[in-house]
Amino acid sequence: MKYLSKIPKCACAILLCLGLANMFTSCNDDMAAENYYTFTGEMMSDFLKNREDFSLFRQIVERAGEMDFLATRGARTLFPATNEGVEAFLKENGYASVEDIPVEYCDTLVKTALLERTLYTYNLAETQQESNQLDLPLIIVTDGDTLDASGMVLSVINRRAAIINEMKNDSVENGVVHPVDHVLVPSTSLGSSLFDENHDDFTIFYEALRRTDLLDSLSRYRDDDYEVWKNNYAEFTESMRIGNENYMGMRPEHRYSGFTLFIVPDEVLYEKYGDLITEDMTMDQKIEGLYKLAVSKYDDATAASIFGLDKTDPETGQTYKQRYWNMDNLTSRYNPLNMFLSYHILDRLHASTAKLVNCWGIRTELLDPTEWINTMLEYSTIKLERVYTTIDPEVPTSGEYYLNHSEANIYNNHTRVPGARLTVPDADNFSLNVAYYYVDDVLAYDETMRNQVMNTRMRIDFMTLWPELTTNNIRLCGNPAEGYGPGDNSEEGMSAGGRSYYLPPGYLKNVEFSENTIFFLERPICYWSSLHGDVAGILGSSYDFTFRLPSVPPGTYELRFGYVALPDRGIGQVYVDGIPQGIPMDMRYGPSDARVGGLYGSFKEWRNKAENSSGLYTPEELEENARIMKNNGYYSGPKGAFYGNDGTDMPRYSASTCTVLYNQNDIMRRKICNIEVQPNQYHTVRLRSVLTSSTSGNFTLDYIEIVPIDICGAGGLGEDLN
Repeated sequence: MKYLSKIPKCACAILLCLGLANMFTSCNDDMAAENYYTFTGEMMSDFLKNREDFSLFRQIVERAGEMDFLATRGARTLFPATNEGVEAFLKENGYASVEDIPVEYCDTLVKTALLERTLYTYNLAETQQESNQLDLPLIIVTDGDTLDASGMVLSVINRRAAIINEMKNDSVENGVVHPVDHVLVPSTSLGSSLFDENHDDFTIFYEALRRTDLLDSLSRYRDDDYEVWKNNYAEFTESMRIGNENYMGMRPEHRYSGFTLFIVPDEVLYEKYGDLITEDMTMDQKIEGLYKLAVSKYDDATAASIFGLDKTDPETGQTYKQRYWNMDNLTSRYNPLNMFLSYHILDRLHASTAKLVNCWGIRTELLDPTEWINTMLEYSTIKLERVYTTIDPEVPTSGEYYLNHSEANIYNNHTRVPGARLTVPDADNFSLNVAYYYVDDVLAYDETMRNQVMNTRMRIDFMTLWPELTTNNIRLCGNPAEGYGPGDNSEEGMSAGGRSYYLPPGYLKNVEFSENTIFFLERPICYWSSLHGDVAGILGSSYDFTFRLPSVPPGTYELRFGYVALPDRGIGQVYVDGIPQGIPMDMRYGPSDARVGGLYGSFKEWRNKAENSSGLYTPEELEENARIMKNNGYYSGPKGAFYGNDGTDMPRYSASTCTVLYNQNDIMRRKICNIEVQPNQYHTVRLRSVLTSSTSGNFTLDYIEIVPIDICGAGGLGEDLN
């Protein structure tokens, strides 16, 4: 447990002059400065002027020309550093006084410390991710591991500045002020420079990334072409409405790229793979040991076919495996060390664990919150999971993050796969476009992962298919516990950056849609009856939309779509790899319709008598009905997911206030087809509107299920209802 040994010297004096102010919140405006309306009560500007211990930060604000802005109405959060914190910053950076700080950098420092929404510490999650005025992440950790001199838990921002407990939550007319003990400094490094400065604990992985040239591949950040052509795309209007709500969609301001790396520290390699890598080896020998470890993970016939290693190189007549499996070709994507390291990299930025896995709406007594994400190793997938002891009693601590983990179950022959536990480094672990975390074992798309961990029902949220949504703060934006409100119908949006978006063609990789298609993304609202509360909508009377399916091991799978059926939904023909699959998919009728044959009550009544005294049917009746629905090509919604909340800001389940998706009579999963996944090949899904009405039918993309046929097929192991 960490302690902050001292607090600012003037803290006690400051407490004597802190007055109570009435809190006033309103929407942020982008008006010209002369049009700002200024209140007569204490504003953020007055807070700095009236307290001597913030005189140096006040000088930074004045030098930046931002004092007038802090005097305007709004709903903001400011993290000003005390004089002691500013003095430490000046000394650290070699400035004699605030006057020596360049004006541009003063402006950067002020915007780094400012959020465009009010945030009180009593609403903070253990790890909270916010975006400041520079659109850069502020990661606020309140995990009980860091205490102040009085033994009180501290909230620490970007591992640098602690919110001073005695001064926090000071309301002013235009927001709230949280004094901090150090100046917040933006992380503006790109790519490999983050690792150049912070690799003492992982010298082997760092050197391997350098020798394979994978470090150099981490330089991509902002798509400057998008800055030009985004303005040619039409603005969203309310006529492009989704469902029965008047959502206002925002076009993304930028198109950023980012990466997340899972790093294995040296000590883990020495401990777990001491037969290949030891501390007393030279670096060349250590890299050779890591190479041999990589060979052991991918030296099988199935891996050769998945990654194209068995294909012939036209230049030499050798297979790619014969040509590139050696220490002289580490930069080739066919090289085993290059493959091994690429699997440890995601093509999206997770600046914190706050958005690593979407935990909203998951009943953790039945399911672990899980995401299935493609990696930088082509044709591979990694499993990100928050594991609870209710699911796997063998994990030492409930609620920690794991990769490629699986509890013992019938699908893996009751053989538990521990996977790798994720931890956050005690160092700067993110920059503009790169973040990294430690894992306590190596990761591989090997036989164990493919045959055991992935031999399960893979439920994949559409919001995770496209890395741009995570990197650009579109996925999981805002506060999901905040219900539908006026901001959803305006360009201002809701708090914490909660907005809905529409995406121009070309914004997402591996997606194509026609010009008359509107691709709309609803912000997450945990009270909406979709998985995690967010969905994508394909709008338009003649939409045509094609996307790439996630990669799974070769084999036969059942492909399903999960959705909420509503009268204003669309009808679309589904194609897989260009081939139409059955009759068009009509999202306007629900599971109680005769075409589905489900047993349901009115709207969201409990179905199972064994689970609730007000249940409508016996387990035997529902089991037989599940077979009828399956024969018709449908499944009930899952029992392990819910919508609603228990009244807190956290995604918790309460039987009295939440609704299980399994019980609601307009939620279901539809089988699209059986799909034969081929090695070294991507598969696509196309959705084309066949709705004859002139109205804009909404074809909803909530989640996909990809299920091995031996689990869901006749004579298989059977599939749980979660």
